[in-house]
Amino acid sequence: MKVLVTGGTGFIGSHLVDRLVEANHNVLVPVRKESNIKWLPSRGVDVKEVDLLDLEAVKGLLKGIDVVFHLASIRGMGWSFENKEVHRVNVGITENLLKVSSTKKVKHYIYVSSVSVYGHSDSGPIDENYPYSPVTRYGKTKYESEMLVEGFYREDRLPITIIRPVITYGPRDTWGMIVKLIRLINSGKYLTVGSGENRVHLVYIDDLIDGLISVLKNPIAIGKTYILAGEIPITINKLVGIIASLLNRNVPSLHIPIWLAGLTGLILERLYRAISIRKEPFITRDKVNIMTRDRSFNIGKAMRELGYTPGVSYEEGLKKTVDWIRCERLI
Repeated sequence: MKVLVTGGTGFIGSHLVDRLVEANHNVLVPVRKESNIKWLPSRGVDVKEVDLLDLEAVKGLLKGIDVVFHLASIRGMGWSFENKEVHRVNVGITENLLKVSSTKKVKHYIYVSSVSVYGHSDSGPIDENYPYSPVTRYGKTKYESEMLVEGFYREDRLPITIIRPVITYGPRDTWGMIVKLIRLINSGKYLTVGSGENRVHLVYIDDLIDGLISVLKNPIAIGKTYILAGEIPITINKLVGIIASLLNRNVPSLHIPIWLAGLTGLILERLYRAISIRKEPFITRDKVNIMTRDRSFNIGKAMRELGYTPGVSYEEGLKKTVDWIRCERLI
């Protein structure tokens, strides 16, 4: 099959491209002029410079494409971008790809969304039927994009699947939650906010890619939405303990009150915006929420319908991640 992967030069996308090439699919990866393609395989991939916000360019790009994996977006809080730009990229590209996929009769459009569409809920385990309540710019654009995807399925009968991954970690991630946590612990700057007994639910990159591949042209998945996560959540204290052990570092016993961390994040966010600093603050309210709320997700639907079976433990996944970070001299 001929498969288009947007975001193919990134952390998740490059791993997906690797797996598709290994399965002998013909893979097309659209890139921007400034894209770094160092993680793309040297063979089996057609790299094409194109502006995905240009509808006419997208029409040419999708000629002969069987499957679209759409991962490209401005991730996280996107501090380097204005609100308008985040929306223009995250929603605009999704809409362009949907329009052309429908016209070109693409056999399967797989949209990689995010559990951020649920917002900062402490309820759990959250399943696919949990109500939308996005609070971040990223989450709101993912929600809006999901609405577009579902609309094309209902009205144009475009075969679609929506995937909502949890926070993903592993080799090639250079700025995600786990990488930041590893750097903080390694530098001795990490302090626990709250009790640390709340849980976070993560997925190792290999497990996520297994889930994405299981969806590929799978008739059961058409018109469906799936959460992809690791087998179980983990407490922040246990997560930090594993990382500290791998790094041979001690974590201070001091705990910061949640209210104080949240207030500090609010002040820093407003200060950075007031003086037009486009770098993400050291502390943000979103970071505090991620590290202090208790969240777990139900992957039963993906297990039943897709045969999804995440098998990488936190101990194994974190060791591979730390080893890669050391090899890349990121710490």
